[in-house]
Amino acid sequence: RLFHSHATPWRPMSDGMLPDANRQPQQGGLAIDPRVFAPMLGRFDQAMSGGEFLEVPGLGNPNDPNFRRSWGERLTYNAGRMYLAGLVCGGSYGLYEGVRDSAGQIRRLRINSVLNATSRHGPMLGNSAGVLGMMFSGLETLAGAVRGEDDILNPIGAATLTGVLFKMGSGPRAATVAGVVGGGAVAAMVFAGKQLGGAWKNML
Repeated sequence: RLFHSHATPWRPMSDGMLPDANRQPQQGGLAIDPRVFAPMLGRFDQAMSGGEFLEVPGLGNPNDPNFRRSWGERLTYNAGRMYLAGLVCGGSYGLYEGVRDSAGQIRRLRINSVLNATSRHGPMLGNSAGVLGMMFSGLETLAGAVRGEDDILNPIGAATLTGVLFKMGSGPRAATVAGVVGGGAVAAMVFAGKQLGGAWKNML
């Protein structure tokens, strides 16, 4: 049971150990069986230390340099941060454009111009960047499944192919440039991550 009636409040023991949930409750108060309340935290009859609080069974420790997010986490993470980056960059450009184009006008018209330009460029660039993030994550996962390896070639190749596919409708020249830019940007991120202690997988 989760709750034991007529028991003393649950608290850590004086020697740092956590109480045994199998013990019979004492009179007075209310006790909670921690193993039923939060089984994901593991055993409650042993003292916990350091990193045990940071590691969730089956998911790994995010502080580990070899930690790797699941494909679903990478998909949502990359799409979200790319959308946010595109929204901020597009909105910033819209702010600049609105201020520039409304120079010399009254304040109300200037505010309207800024709002129109910001709302036009921000979401447009954000949506495009979010699609790039989703394409990159999907192609990287596919490359890892096909090759059976999880190394730097997967994200670099996925970024290159993402750029090519995204700009394919603009012609081969634009697609080639986009592929080179995408692959080069991810290669730079991987290199920077390795310089930070091998944590490049957490950046993608």
